[in-house]
This record gives sequence, C-alpha cells and structure tokens, in this order.
Amino acid sequence: MAVNTVGALPDWRAVPLPWQTSLWQRAGTWLQSGRLPHALMLTGVEGSGKQLFANAFAALTLCRLPENGRACGHCPSCRQFAAGGHPDYHYLTLAEEKSAILVDQIRELCATLALTSLHGGRKLAVLSPADAMNSNAANSLLKTLEEPAPDTVLILVTAQPARLPATIRSRCQMLSMPAPATHTALDWLNGVESRSDWPALLGIAGGGPLHALQLAGTQLVRERLGLFQMLLDLRSNKLNPLQCAGELSRAPLPLVLRLLQTWTMDLVRLASAAWTSPPVLINADAHALLQSALVGLNLRALHAYLGRLNRATALAATPVNAQLLLEDLLLQWAEGLGSLNTAPLATAGG
Repeated sequence: MAVNTVGALPDWRAVPLPWQTSLWQRAGTWLQSGRLPHALMLTGVEGSGKQLFANAFAALTLCRLPENGRACGHCPSCRQFAAGGHPDYHYLTLAEEKSAILVDQIRELCATLALTSLHGGRKLAVLSPADAMNSNAANSLLKTLEEPAPDTVLILVTAQPARLPATIRSRCQMLSMPAPATHTALDWLNGVESRSDWPALLGIAGGGPLHALQLAGTQLVRERLGLFQMLLDLRSNKLNPLQCAGELSRAPLPLVLRLLQTWTMDLVRLASAAWTSPPVLINADAHALLQSALVGLNLRALHAYLGRLNRATALAATPVNAQLLLEDLLLQWAEGLGSLNTAPLATAGG
C-alpha cells in the first residue's frame, strides 16, 4: 500500500486492512457459497475503514474473475469500477450542502436497482452514512428491503446504527467492524509514516486509524499543545474567553469539541489517579500542562464539565452558532468550573 503524504487515505484495493481480515473472510464466504444476503449493515467506529471495506467488497461482488478472495483488478468490470463508471454499482451519500439523505434520493436509487443489470450479473449499492437518512427516506428504503429485486445487494454503512429504525436494522445482516487493538493500529500507522504523536492522534480519533491519519494533516490538531496552553492562560486571566472562542470558531466545531473532550478526560483520569494505578492519558505529551491545569479543580466539577462537552458535541450535529457555544464552554472553564449549572448551553442558530 502506498500513501504519499500523511492524511492521504488508502484506496479500496488496500482492503482488507490488518484488522479487517476475519470480517473480509466472513463476507467472502457468503459470496462464494451463494448465500450473500440482499442487505448488509456495516458498522464500526469512525476511521475503522468501513467505506473502504464496502467499496472493496462491492468490487469483489461485481468482479468477473476474482483471485484469492479479492477483485482481480483487470477484468472489464474491475476496470470500470476503478474508473468510477461501473453501471451496476451505485453510491449514495449526502447531497452537497445537505444534512440528511432525502427521500427523493432513495426513490431514485430504488428505481435504478429495479432495472435489469447492464452486465447481466448483480447490482450493488452502497449507502453511506446510512444513519443520515431522514424518516421519509428510511421508510422508502424499507419497501426495497422487504421486497428486494433479484441479484441486488445493498450495503448500509454507519457508525451510528442505533440512529436507524429497528425495522431497517432487522432486515440487514449485521457486519460489525470493531476498532483495532491499539498496537495493531499503531503498527499500521507507523507503516505509513513514523511519528511520535500517533498514540495521541489515535486517542483523539477514538481508536479509528484512518481517522487518525486524517487528523495528522489537520492544523488544529498539529497545534493542540498550543490550544491546551490557551486553556491554561484562560484560567490565569491572561486571555479573553470571548476572543478565544471567536478564533476557535473558525476551526471545525466537532474537532474543537473533541480536543476539549480529550483534555477533560485526561484531567478526570489524573484527578482519579490518587487511588488507582497511573492513568493512561490520551494527550500524554501534554502531561505537564495537564498537571498545572488540575490545580484548583475537583473531580465532580470535571465530570460535570465533561458532560457539558458531550451535550455540546451532540448539538454540533445540528444547526448551531459555534461561537456562542464555545463562548459558553470557555467562560465556564475560565471561571474554574465553579459556576457550572444545568442551564441549557448557548446554542442560538448561526
């Protein structure tokens, strides 16, 4: 597998990745035995390679001359797939500037899948992220799941299967892709590029190696120690929380909140360490900053602040004023968490 720069993802021909082997064999057995379900739901943490897996399995399913359980890469079907023009493969995702997959998109997909295969074989569609379907779209897809067209396979990709209706989940064969063991993920990442900060990036990514790979090229993550120093300076009144919120609001809100979460999670672990074994920190390279930040904070307030960050993360998936939300969080932090309350977060739409 060749990856030219950190942050560049491998393509579907790299599958199976080291932690996907058993799942790939399971799905391949279904295909070889003629028992491939008409609908698969592929789940797993963000960055575990679900989309790559789905694409690679689609290529294998459509391949005319599979070799050693993988698409051959050179038959007419594989060449069309690699060029992005296979007539029997369809990929459906969010339309540009849309926050949901809409019913018209699903209806169009289902109508296309009902047509005869142009290659005389299977038709296959990948729907990602499947949990982005609104209720009308999900209901429309349900009809196709209940009465699938012959030789048609649907692969629903999602990191949030619980957001999908039970009626959809129950009609799909589940394929769960767990996050790889930390040592497996770090071995793979160091094979891409040797870096001392992969453990921190993997922790920020929630265990997903491909997400860590993307984060490695993100400016805010590269400057996260500066962000943590900013949090210390806010506590000592060296900086203005409103100005800091304005600066941070220019970065992707989910990423800012994730960094604040990992910072607070590490503080919780340090605050709990007096009666447990030494904590494993996500931001181990920020240990000195974390120790300084812990002065004057108590475990109960830290748990409350982490809960507040978790609620803010859920709100970040909705139309929200990022600056107001960050102002609320940074003001609470600058005040030492002493005024934490259960009042709603400031979330006026932007």
